[in-house]
Amino acid sequence: MPKRKKMPPIPDYEGIGRNPEKAYIQKSRPLQSLSETELTLPELKILDAYLARINSHDQNKRTVKLEKGELERYLGVSRILKDDLNKRLRHLFQVIEVKDENKRKGFKLINLFEEADAEQDENGLWQVTLTCTPSAREYVFNIDNIGYLRYRLKNVINLTSRYSYVLFLYLVDNRFRKSWTISLAELRALLNCTAERYSQFKFFNAEILKKCHKEVTEKTDLRFSYKPVKKGRKVAEIEFTVETVADELPDIDEPQLPLIAPDQSEDEQWGGNLEFLSDACHNEFSPTQMNELIQILVTMYLPPHERGVWIARYHYLAEKYARLNTEAEKRKIPHRFSYLKKIILSDRDEQNS
Repeated sequence: MPKRKKMPPIPDYEGIGRNPEKAYIQKSRPLQSLSETELTLPELKILDAYLARINSHDQNKRTVKLEKGELERYLGVSRILKDDLNKRLRHLFQVIEVKDENKRKGFKLINLFEEADAEQDENGLWQVTLTCTPSAREYVFNIDNIGYLRYRLKNVINLTSRYSYVLFLYLVDNRFRKSWTISLAELRALLNCTAERYSQFKFFNAEILKKCHKEVTEKTDLRFSYKPVKKGRKVAEIEFTVETVADELPDIDEPQLPLIAPDQSEDEQWGGNLEFLSDACHNEFSPTQMNELIQILVTMYLPPHERGVWIARYHYLAEKYARLNTEAEKRKIPHRFSYLKKIILSDRDEQNS
């Protein structure tokens, strides 16, 4: 039997697309529900690779080319067989259901991609070009008004368990709450652990949660703990506590959405960095609404932070946003932005009194 040809080393990230150390993924809330579909971890990673390469504010450029070696890096393999890649891309082309809050009494079916062009070089590395469909554009581009989750590409490409991937996104999505509980049934459904065996917490904990905790802690910037909460003699809920580590915060030395003229004051110039502070509010509010909040924040005194005034404002806003969500769990708040703004204005008025 002839010896198998040795695969060449995969090129460094630099020069073959987006550097995972610097690239961010902005995934709209409806697309987050894809974790509840039958898409596999490699397929979800391919979607993340696409989202990391686009400019989410330019829907005219919906074609992305993943350079040779890039896809292999993201999937953590040295070689992708043709049939395997074909199968994964086909799965991404199937009709899927997304959870869209605008369709409360119905559902939305879309295709993610309309075209894929895959070419393999003499060394077996793939170059893949993907184009999203018009039906998917509303969930891929200009997503500020529907809300989105923002996370580093580097935090997901090294995960090898689909359970860890889904749990990581869930924890990032809820980290503003710092500590909260979720029913065991809901968590099992989220992770798609529907086997009867996992109805017993000892098996679910030993085979799923402990392994997820180990992988997420070792391979991402997120740190978290969890503990079971009993009702009677059975475990009914899981309490999660998330610590937001410094590296998890977006970089602030390159404003993403500069809306303020450069001849204005330093605070006003930084006020254009809406994307940074939007993350503190879970990207729920529009740029216009965030700009209103920023104009209030720059007039307030906040306890200094070693990383600068904008980190202090980030943490303050995240704290007030968490308060908003706590209040929303107790009673219905029809105008969430107005409520948050009222909280911040109350603090400012108290400072000035």
